[in-house]
Amino acid sequence: MQILPPAASFAMRRTVASGSLPSLSQPAFLSRCLVLQAIGASCIAALWIAGLAGKPFEGETGVLCWIILGIGVGGVACVFLQRWNDVQWIATHVVRIGLLGTVVGLIIAFSAAASGGAGGLADVKPMIEAVVGGMYVSLYATLLGIAVNLWLKINLRLLAGYDG
Repeated sequence: MQILPPAASFAMRRTVASGSLPSLSQPAFLSRCLVLQAIGASCIAALWIAGLAGKPFEGETGVLCWIILGIGVGGVACVFLQRWNDVQWIATHVVRIGLLGTVVGLIIAFSAAASGGAGGLADVKPMIEAVVGGMYVSLYATLLGIAVNLWLKINLRLLAGYDG
């Protein structure tokens, strides 16, 4: 049994999706949002204690991971502001930036492998270190991009009711 006509139901969903909810629901939204972000912060703290959270940001190749993290913080700020279309856009594109990190990392790895000569053992070790460093950039940027995407999608699903 449908109480509202379809046009009114659509308008209500659009109002909720746009973030222009009645002011009475704002404290409830804020409390749900804070609890959800506290859960995320506790997961990051657990990874930090385990020594895993800082690894993507180490060295000179961590710049892309810092950019991805900054975009993710911007996405969480959009969650607090209930700018759901912006959250959706950021969640979609942060994965692409992570994939850009994959490409950059593979370029670093393959260029190091291509420049390696058929010299002695002393020549091979720096080449292997450069290849591993490139793979390091590649995998951590992708992992961080996917993690930020998933976190923003969880926020969209639980706080805004998006199904996509």
